[in-house]
Amino acid sequence: MMTADDPSDDHDHQLALLCKALGNPVRVSILRYVLQHPDCIGNEILLHLPENGPHAQSTLSQHLRLLREVGLLDSYSDGAAVCYRVNSERMAWLRDQIGAMA
Repeated sequence: MMTADDPSDDHDHQLALLCKALGNPVRVSILRYVLQHPDCIGNEILLHLPENGPHAQSTLSQHLRLLREVGLLDSYSDGAAVCYRVNSERMAWLRDQIGAMA
């Protein structure tokens, strides 16, 4: 039985947030692109999304913001550009959590 102080409650909440973020195929595509192209900029991501993906910078920005908020992406400024890379520690945690359910 879990209690209010059970650490698995927080893990379950974090896992649910990550799964919700990955529940949108556009965000999955963004994550795959950034995995293959670390340190890319937003315009690169926008140009390489599938035809049915977002074509507005503002929509892409919202997807990137959500992926950063759940910790799947990290970003940093390089002059005027914002560069993105996958947070490998967070991805490893996600992989471990999902693997533990198998």
